[in-house]
Amino acid sequence: MKRPRKDTGVERTLRAWRPTMPSELASLVTDSAQPARQLVTAALSQLKIGEQLNEVEVLAAWSEIVGPVLAKHSIPGALRNGLLTVGITNPAIQQELRGLLKRDILARLQKRFGVRRVRDINFRVIG
Repeated sequence: MKRPRKDTGVERTLRAWRPTMPSELASLVTDSAQPARQLVTAALSQLKIGEQLNEVEVLAAWSEIVGPVLAKHSIPGALRNGLLTVGITNPAIQQELRGLLKRDILARLQKRFGVRRVRDINFRVIG
């Protein structure tokens, strides 16, 4: 004889949470457990937190990717739809970055973060 399944705290929490979730997330939460990665990815996408995380990751790796000299004169900003906007302190450095260095920097970014996350770079003089 089978024993009735015990209601766990996790299941109670999910049942209580379901009505307040956006429909895109509710479809992922079923009685059978979904991989956490699916839920987190869907939540980040819905809340648009993923773009902010990408910007933070690029900022943290920028000095390593471009080197200390260029990092001193540039700062990565917004990353929207695969376009990374980088602020540059000097027009001469901007010209150099737009030339041959752009392809190399873009290749390094894509290798580290993926081609889909960083598709192009726009260098702008700030200040």
